[in-house]
Amino acid sequence: MHKVLIVDDDWLILEDICNLINWENCGFQAPLTAQSAGQALKILEEIPVELVITDISMPEISGVELILQAKQICPDIVFAVLSNYDDFLYVKEAMKAGAVEYLLKYEIERENLKKFLMQMEKEIQAKKRSMQEQEQLFQMQKDARYDLGCLFWQQVYQDQLDYRRMYDQALRLEIPVNGGAWIPVLAEFEDREKLKDAEGLWKKLENAALRAGGECRIYGAPVKEGLLFLAVFIPEVSFLIIITLMTKLLNILQEVFTYMDMSVFMCAGRICMQLKELPEGLRGMHEYCHLRFYRGYRTITDNISRLVEKGAFPEDGCKKGEFPFAEWEELISVMATESPEKVEKSFEKFRQAVARQEPPEQILKRETAGKLRDFRESMENQEKRLSELENASTCSAFFEQLKEIVSECGKAASFLQKISRREIRETVIYLFQHYEETVTLNQLAEMACMSRAYFCKIFKDEVGMNYTDLLNQIRIGHAMQLLQKSSLHTREVALLSGFTDYRYFCRLFKMMTGKTCGEYRKSSLMEKEEGRGEGDNAAYQP
Repeated sequence: MHKVLIVDDDWLILEDICNLINWENCGFQAPLTAQSAGQALKILEEIPVELVITDISMPEISGVELILQAKQICPDIVFAVLSNYDDFLYVKEAMKAGAVEYLLKYEIERENLKKFLMQMEKEIQAKKRSMQEQEQLFQMQKDARYDLGCLFWQQVYQDQLDYRRMYDQALRLEIPVNGGAWIPVLAEFEDREKLKDAEGLWKKLENAALRAGGECRIYGAPVKEGLLFLAVFIPEVSFLIIITLMTKLLNILQEVFTYMDMSVFMCAGRICMQLKELPEGLRGMHEYCHLRFYRGYRTITDNISRLVEKGAFPEDGCKKGEFPFAEWEELISVMATESPEKVEKSFEKFRQAVARQEPPEQILKRETAGKLRDFRESMENQEKRLSELENASTCSAFFEQLKEIVSECGKAASFLQKISRREIRETVIYLFQHYEETVTLNQLAEMACMSRAYFCKIFKDEVGMNYTDLLNQIRIGHAMQLLQKSSLHTREVALLSGFTDYRYFCRLFKMMTGKTCGEYRKSSLMEKEEGRGEGDNAAYQP
C-alpha cells in the first residue's frame, strides 16, 4: 500500500476527497491530510510518503514552493496538483517544479479519482525503477572507481608506473599530486579472511583519518593475501606536525582493528615529500617486513631505520638478518648425544642468537624444520608437530613449539643412545611412535624376532624396565603435555594418550606425578602466569 498526503487549505475539499472512494481498493492507504504547506513539510520529515497531492493556491506558502521544499527532504516523492480552471499558469509552474500531473477540483468524481490514482500508481512505480537504476549506475561507477583506485595503488606498490603515468592516473582519480607529504604503511593481518571485506574496512579507515584531524587522507589497496598497503597523505605542514598526526593516526587505526577483533602488524615508512617517492619508500620497508614475526601483531611507530640498522654487526660478528647456523648445528649435535640439561642450555644459546640476528621468518622455519626431520625415529606425530612449527605466526609461538620438540627429541635420542641392541632400540622407537595404540608383548617380541620370555629379559636388561612401564611413562608424558596446552576433559586426555580405562589412567597419573590431573593443570597454569615458562619439566620421559 502506498502512502499519500493531500494538502489543501479548504478542509471541506480534504474531507470530500478522503471519503469519495475506498483508497485501499486503489492500492493506497487512507490519506494523510494537511491544511497548510508548513503542516505538510512537518509530516514529510517524520513519515515516508510516496505521493503528495497539493493545492496550488494556498496562503503563505504556495503549492509550487511546497513542491520545491519537499523535494529537498524526499527527492523520490511523486507530486500532483489540485487546481481551479483559472490556475493554469500556476499549473505550468508546478510541472516545472516537479509535478507529474494535475487534477481540476471541479472534475473530482469517483471514477475520475480512481483513474487518476491508477495513473499515479504507475508514476510511483516508474519513479522507483528510475531511482533503482540511478542507484545501480551510481554503485557501478563507485565500484569502477574503487577498482581503478585499487589497481593504481597495487601498481604503485609493485613499482610498475613511471613518473608521467603515475601522475596522470592520480589526477584522473583525484589523488593529490602536490602540496603535501606521503607516508607508506604496510598492515599485515593475522586472520587473512577478515581482510576480504575490504569495502567495509575502508569506511572505517576513512573515519579514522577524520578522527586524526589535520585533513589526513588514507588511500591504498590490498596487495597480497593478508597484506594491506596504505598511503597516508598529510597536507603540507611542519615536519613535527606530520610526525604527530601520523603517530595519532596509527594509534587510532590500531584501536579500530582491535575493536574489529583483527590482529594486525603495522609498519610506517619514511616521509615522502612527493607521490613519486612512494615506491622508493616501500623498497626500504620490504627489508623489515620480518619484524612482524619478532614483534608480534602490533604497531611500530618509530622510524624503521632506527629499529634495524641495515648491515649492522652485533658484538659476536654475526651479520644482522642471517640465520645462526653455528648455534643451530651445535644444538642438533647436543640433542643427539648430550643430557637434557645440556640440550636446554644449547637451546637457550640458539634462541639468543636468533633474537640478536633476526633472520627472515621463512629461512628460520625452513632451516629448523629441515634438520628436525632427521629425528623422525624419536618424534611423535612428526609431520603434524613440524607443521605447527612452520605455521607459527610469531617468534614467541615458534620458540614455544620448538622447545617442546627439541626437548622431546633430545630426551628420546639420549635414551636411545644407551640401548646397544638394534632390535630393542627399534621396539622402543615403535613405542614412542605408536603409544596411543594398543601394543602387545607378542607384537613387540615378533618385531624383535625373539620369544616372549627372551624378549622380556633382553628388554629389561637394555632399557632398565619392562615394556609396560616404559609405555606408561611415554603415555603419561603425553598426557601431561595435553593438560598443559589444552582444555580437554580428563577422559579425552586419557583416550588421546592411549588409555582406554579412564579410572586406571587417573590412578596411574597420580602415582607417577604425585598430583591429580586437575592439580597438575592448575599448577602448570600458575607457572605460566608467573613467567616460569610453560612446562619446562613437563614432558615425562624415561
